[in-house]
Amino acid sequence: MNRNRRITATLLATAALAAPSALASTAEARPDKPAKTVKSQSKQLLKDIAGKDKRLARMATSNAVEGLADDTEAEVVANVTDARTALADLATTVEAADSTVDTRAARKELRSFRVENFRIVVNVVKKVERLEEAAAADPEAVVHLAAAEAAALEITATSTKADIRAVRAHVQAAQAELEGDTETETEGATA
Repeated sequence: MNRNRRITATLLATAALAAPSALASTAEARPDKPAKTVKSQSKQLLKDIAGKDKRLARMATSNAVEGLADDTEAEVVANVTDARTALADLATTVEAADSTVDTRAARKELRSFRVENFRIVVNVVKKVERLEEAAAADPEAVVHLAAAEAAALEITATSTKADIRAVRAHVQAAQAELEGDTETETEGATA
């Protein structure tokens, strides 16, 4: 019995001495794996950033943007340029990332970056431009259209959907005002 206890104690002592060196060798191997993970995540993030930047570049030179009034076109192009600068800064951050926490934060920031916001801005501004002539006789509709255009030009790539709903609400209010005037005119003509 004592012999078995001594052998067991010897084995446990040997294992206790060997365990720290085994843990050290796995600890040395582990830093490589997160580095590879960070590198692959960074590579994918940089591809995604490049894709969004390419879409922004196309947007800035699109016929839709060039068809806007000159001052409005300049503001939209300036907003797109600012967004492209923000993407370049994010790309720099991703290239410097050294942990998965950094890449996750960059991914979250990239997810909130919506290129389609600029397409919505262009569509709203075009609609405002189409309605301006009809609204010239209605001061309340003119106020709503001016507010819609000003709010639309404040939209950025990181603006929320609530901001976009507010812009659209101004356009809808102007349309409702114009439709109300049209109904009043037709009622007066039939009476």
